[in-house]
Amino acid sequence: MSHEPMNVEKTRRPLCQKSLISLLMRKNTFTPKPALEKLPLAVRKDLRDNFESKKEEFESQINETLGVPVKINIEPNAVWAYAEASGASSAGSTIAGYIEGFVDAAKSYVSKFGDLGKEYFKNAVSKAELTLVVNEKGADADSIHADVKDGVFRILFHQERLGYNQSWLSDPFVKAIDTAPQEGFDLLAKHSIETEYNAEIETVQEEIGKTLNLSDVVLDPNFEENYSKLLKKVDKDWQRTFGRATFEYFNDGLKSQLERQGFKGDEMLQEGFAEGVPSKTFKLRIVDKTKSGSTNETILEDGVIFIQTTIDNWWYNVYEAGSNVVDLL
Repeated sequence: MSHEPMNVEKTRRPLCQKSLISLLMRKNTFTPKPALEKLPLAVRKDLRDNFESKKEEFESQINETLGVPVKINIEPNAVWAYAEASGASSAGSTIAGYIEGFVDAAKSYVSKFGDLGKEYFKNAVSKAELTLVVNEKGADADSIHADVKDGVFRILFHQERLGYNQSWLSDPFVKAIDTAPQEGFDLLAKHSIETEYNAEIETVQEEIGKTLNLSDVVLDPNFEENYSKLLKKVDKDWQRTFGRATFEYFNDGLKSQLERQGFKGDEMLQEGFAEGVPSKTFKLRIVDKTKSGSTNETILEDGVIFIQTTIDNWWYNVYEAGSNVVDLL
């Protein structure tokens, strides 16, 4: 006589944290393919005809565009290990396609950032060298990307997408230079300061000076200190508008507020400001916490008027800047 087996509920032991981390690390670990020992004759011919014969011209174009004598240093045997088809022979035209994408990206980069961009490229790519390698992020990588490693500009391709999106290098090019180790401001922040603050602030300073009847009023953007504090933000988008945001605190906020408070043409208020603010200085400052708990506040301290905000409230409600200057005097 047979009996049906009892249904015994089987329980699975949950993965411990250590095991889970180990599993994820194994999943994301990337092991590069070994370079090919020898390339087939057809591949070597394509390299000669479609890449090596153009290499000198490519380097000349790069030098002319960036003002740096960049040398192209690519290992075809390592790159062609990732060719999709074993019989593919277009190694030369494939590599040349990446260099053409780099040249186009460089022209776009210089068109936007000018001499400043050239300076940042030269400082970042200190070895003046360009290469093409597989992206170490493996399956998680973009089809095309770029970075600067040990002073070498690297075009990065996806392990399964060699030859894809070669002309999509403009944004990765800028990001590679912007995120490369540099002294001082990163490229995007510096460009924003030059084009969106320095180019326009003189007019605002003159207008505020007329409102206060002070020809030597000082607007202190406090760039270095504010920049170092904003670096703590996870989202780095603020860098590309750093100069614009700083400008608006003075233009959209302070200038308008002083006019609303009646300083223009009022000798009593103008004299009160000159006496109460002997430094004649307005300074933008990021603090850990405003004294009032508000988004922005304006305080008088040691003869300087500080426009204050916090990291989290950066570029919020800039029209409030200087809202109570008359009350501080």
